[in-house]
Amino acid sequence: MSIELRTSTWDDFPLVKIINARGENGYRTQADFDAHQLVFTPDRSIMAFDGKHMVGNALSYEMNMYVPGGISKIAAVASVSVQATHRRQGINRAIMKYQLEDIYSRGEPLAVLQASESIIYGRYGYGLASFESNLEIEKTRSAYAIEHTSQGQAYFIEESEAREIFPHIYSKAIENRTGMVTRKENWWEFRFREPGLKGGDPKSWFVKYQENGSDEGYLRYTINGTELNVIELIASSHQAYSSLWRICLDMDLIDVIKAEHRPADEELKWMLADPRRLIEHSSDRYWVRLVDVKSALSQRSYSIDGSLIFKIQDDFLPWNQETLELSCESGEVSCTTSTKNPDIILNAGDLGAVYLGGINFSTLSSANRIEELTQGSIAKANLMFSTPRKPWGFDGW
Repeated sequence: MSIELRTSTWDDFPLVKIINARGENGYRTQADFDAHQLVFTPDRSIMAFDGKHMVGNALSYEMNMYVPGGISKIAAVASVSVQATHRRQGINRAIMKYQLEDIYSRGEPLAVLQASESIIYGRYGYGLASFESNLEIEKTRSAYAIEHTSQGQAYFIEESEAREIFPHIYSKAIENRTGMVTRKENWWEFRFREPGLKGGDPKSWFVKYQENGSDEGYLRYTINGTELNVIELIASSHQAYSSLWRICLDMDLIDVIKAEHRPADEELKWMLADPRRLIEHSSDRYWVRLVDVKSALSQRSYSIDGSLIFKIQDDFLPWNQETLELSCESGEVSCTTSTKNPDIILNAGDLGAVYLGGINFSTLSSANRIEELTQGSIAKANLMFSTPRKPWGFDGW
């Protein structure tokens, strides 16, 4: 059997979405179809054909993500699937290889995805880099430990106003929050359509929070019976954060409050009088692939000065397979090929796991995934790669 790989055209979009839906054992509504057409990028959509039959595909989107110290271009990888009739024939591997080589040619140092199956992507050099929390709490158990007094005012607003002001609030609130992505206009349109894409009730309620006439936060939620579901709660100050959560937790005729895709280090737990009542379900969120290791290490910042020599193992993208010296001095970063003896040996996937600062080297070393050759180098790497907060990967694609 010979498999042909090629990129899409706009005319291929309907077939691409059908293949995606079938690969995910799902069904695409017209609303879902229309929303995804807003963000579809034909030359970033890879299709696999067995003769005239399309049997697999993968998409990616050009995005910008906050990494420690700044913003990085990323390829946001999505909708990777192979049809059930053609599994276990090496097609997914071929698609991944083709896609990552294309991403490299575009000069995008990182590829990021959310894995439908966590067993798959490590073999292609992706590392589990961030976690998320899905939260649930009963209204009657949600009192704060310290009484909250709002210094501002919240207002319900219509969707039309939300479309105008939410992008500005979002941009201000996520600045320098590792893992968050900026949103272009088409992605904002996609987000406003998102709750109703899979047949759910698309009706959302919108709230803004102001202090001294300045918009400092927003809330979007839906109601299902006596359950309130937080879609987005974004705040640029503690006052805004605390006030918007209080609106959710005090809502009349509500018994339970739920929120998905919240940060792993959500501060709400530490604000509650009875933190055990906050039920948290942790799951993996972003998997990071360093497509160009040297470029990726060069572009991020480090918490302390120091130098380390890494031996990178990467059979899937062989241009990364080399020994690199990473150095940070007075905030100036360099990453160069080295002939020195390495301090640490690790594969590209594990380097992707620690890249955003959510996982430390000691954890992976204890799991026997990283080899320390120079005593103390793991401890130094922990400090260099550390970040003040866990990465928060809110957006899906």
